[in-house]
Amino acid sequence: MTETTIFKTSKQFVRFAIVGTGNTIIDIGLLNWLIYLGWPVLLANTVAFIFAATNSFFFNKYWTFKDTEGKWQIQLPFYVTVALVGLGISNLCVYVMSIIFHWDINMVKILSIGLIFLWNFLAPKFLIFKK
Repeated sequence: MTETTIFKTSKQFVRFAIVGTGNTIIDIGLLNWLIYLGWPVLLANTVAFIFAATNSFFFNKYWTFKDTEGKWQIQLPFYVTVALVGLGISNLCVYVMSIIFHWDINMVKILSIGLIFLWNFLAPKFLIFKK
């Protein structure tokens, strides 16, 4: 990797982290609100995750990776596939740690976000936006 490539990737990673922080707030906030409204935990987690992932797609496409060449209509299904892997990890963590072992849902959510953070950066960077 050249110095320019390393700088560009580092800058993208920082932007991705900023977008991810915002989406984490959205994800956890919506999750807690839906649970407060009486939704089942896994359904609430799925809806919150999908909402945050959709938001993430557009911010990462246009701001993090500055991708204006690729068509979002083609890229979004690939991004959703990447996000579904993250959702699977998230729901598995929620099911095992929160439902079976009764850990606090917010702690579980933060742990699951930590597990999928790198996956969610590397897959779009190299498979979808390629920038």
